[in-house]
Amino acid sequence: MGKFSELSDCELATMKCIWDAAEPISAQEIMEQLKIVYGLEYKDTTVYTFIKKLKEKGFVDSYRQGVTYYTAKRSEEEYRTQQLRRTEDFWFKGSSSRLLSALVKTKKVSDAERRELRRIIDELDH
Repeated sequence: MGKFSELSDCELATMKCIWDAAEPISAQEIMEQLKIVYGLEYKDTTVYTFIKKLKEKGFVDSYRQGVTYYTAKRSEEEYRTQQLRRTEDFWFKGSSSRLLSALVKTKKVSDAERRELRRIIDELDH
């Protein structure tokens, strides 16, 4: 399956808060976002542990300016692409069509989404 950095669900939610921030974000702001966006309420020591693990895995960098601020070292798109490829390879034996089929079968796809999918596929042909 190749080498990759696996994130726990808690680390991923923490990382998503960092990715979604328009600018460097403090641990306090991460805790607020975890609670507001994901309904997750952690003690500050727990969030600091998540951040420490993210730093060790090469996802996060930090700097101190009064308080410590965190920024992403790896992009969300890079990680998402890596995870999609891994899913495609593992669950669908490398088949994009089987992956797409599974995705559209697991939820109701609106007419607008169907048109958008067709447009994307048509663009690949050109």
